[in-house]
Amino acid sequence: MMTALAVVAAVLSVSGLIVLHEAGHMWVARRMGMRVERFSVGFGPVLWAARRGETEYALSALPLGGYVRIAGMATGDAVAPDDRGAYCNQPAWRRVLVLAAGPGANYLAAVALAAALLATVGLPAPDPSARVGDLVAGMPAERAGLRPGDRILAVAGAPVATWDELVAALQRHPGERIALAVERGDGPGEAPRTVLVTPVDDGGVGRIGFRQHAVAIRRGPAAALLEGLRLTDERAASSLAALGQVVRRRQRAELAGPVGIAQELVRGARIGADRFFTVVWNVSIALALLNLLPLPALDGGRLVFLGYELVTRRRVDARVESIVHGVGFAALLLLLLGVTIFGDLARLLHR
Repeated sequence: MMTALAVVAAVLSVSGLIVLHEAGHMWVARRMGMRVERFSVGFGPVLWAARRGETEYALSALPLGGYVRIAGMATGDAVAPDDRGAYCNQPAWRRVLVLAAGPGANYLAAVALAAALLATVGLPAPDPSARVGDLVAGMPAERAGLRPGDRILAVAGAPVATWDELVAALQRHPGERIALAVERGDGPGEAPRTVLVTPVDDGGVGRIGFRQHAVAIRRGPAAALLEGLRLTDERAASSLAALGQVVRRRQRAELAGPVGIAQELVRGARIGADRFFTVVWNVSIALALLNLLPLPALDGGRLVFLGYELVTRRRVDARVESIVHGVGFAALLLLLLGVTIFGDLARLLHR
């Protein structure tokens, strides 16, 4: 029952974030005087629909997100050149605002969620000390018996006090059997124990498989919003920095597809509400950043074309843009399939 409820919570949370993204597009489009023809929660066959003004609101069979249909936004929409309610007949700056509103909605949702967590159960933040966080299944740390919360005092006889010192020390011993001096729990209630572990050799770098420990940060209601904004900004900046490291080949890409994200959400839901909503916070930030990447078929890719139009005062040929987005969409689907098969499923099979 717990697992079933966790799965339902995971599906609804991701679907809700996607619906919120589409609602951002719709809200700004209507403010810009554009005609919104349909706003659907879910995809597939329509189960229920109602019209309010020019917009049909629908509930569809597959609860995996949703979509908004704005008149004149899709290539091939038959609209009159003088139709001022059509997206394609609007000035470029208005179309920019409509496209940016989707990622903006996800970003604002992340800030609000962070503020709510800070004001209630707390928002986990990286612990700078040399403590063990969540374990990676099947890795040496789990096999050696380390537990989340353990404090590592020394690696192969060398004292460590911070997370950065701990990571650097472990990375220096790929494939070597080493001893860790470990203090169990939050305090020095018992003598340090010795744990033997052999870091895996990951391209000449030693890894034993655990994440950075986290501590819960709480703030009063007045300070929670500003702190939520700051922490969301920091998380977004760190995600972009990590992406930059991957692009420059200084860090290996660790991509998660739909299965991997669902696993994290289900796992968080089974642990507790604070962990679950922290994962939702991270996913909301990721959706905002992903959709702003300058890739065809994403909002960021469409913004590139609009940027060209703003600079040159010339609109890109609609057929050319349609072909680019079509090819880009196919490439993204292939990438998503590859990440799911060779990333998410491969990790599942190796557990």
